Amino acid sequence: MSAPSGERGRAQVGPYGLWQLRDYVMDRGLPTAIVAGLFGYLNVGPSLPRLRASVANISPEQIARWGGAAQAEAALMSDYNAIFLGSFLGVVVFLGALFAMNGIVANDRKLGYYRFLFAKPLSPVRYYGQAFFIHWVGYLAVVSALAAVYGVVVWPMLSLPLVYVLALMFLLYGGIAFALSAAARWDWLSLVTITVLATYVWGRYGASTSPMAKLLYLLPPLHRTAELYGAVARGVPLDWPLLLWFAGYGAACLAIGLVVLRYRRLAIV
Repeated sequence: MSAPSGERGRAQVGPYGLWQLRDYVMDRGLPTAIVAGLFGYLNVGPSLPRLRASVANISPEQIARWGGAAQAEAALMSDYNAIFLGSFLGVVVFLGALFAMNGIVANDRKLGYYRFLFAKPLSPVRYYGQAFFIHWVGYLAVVSALAAVYGVVVWPMLSLPLVYVLALMFLLYGGIAFALSAAARWDWLSLVTITVLATYVWGRYGASTSPMAKLLYLLPPLHRTAELYGAVARGVPLDWPLLLWFAGYGAACLAIGLVVLRYRRLAIV
């Protein structure tokens, strides 16, 4: 019995999911784990022996000030983690999104793979939208595993606020990169350029009262990302309006990328 015309006219995107996941793990997730792990090791490794020596030799004054040896050790490790996470989170979020989204659409267009991918009546919007979410989940799995390893070797750091920040800040950078990859060829360079430009202009003109300053809202206020990473590092409440502002900007960029894929021919380079 032949399939109904509706099923015959549209290929299912789900079976491509395992291939997209394999692509992320081998070509993007593994480099993310290697680079993030190396960065963490270079920052933690040299100081870890000194840190453990400090914990083992907590002074009586510190013990008395914190109300016990366990409390003094926790305070010392908390201070260390705050310093490490403050510098580490921004790097791992940006690089993770850059690796995950680099060429996600543009490579298929540039190398001509779209001719094979869409030889069947497969929707580019559904295909690349699925790829985005698979890469997003893969990224969260990689960084969560790295956080768990850090928790075993040094001190627990995996928490819900950390996952929220990692997930929603990835949506920001990933959404921007996805839109650029759907519309342009040099998506990774464009993402770096936009990140540097947004950080500079917001830091330079963010306090301006000029009507032209409203144009700044075309770019996300990336000069404030350190506030979110610092809140996670110190264990204080997140600035949810700011985090959701970033996430909303990334979601809007993702939607723009999907619209571009809906109406732009992939054959155009």
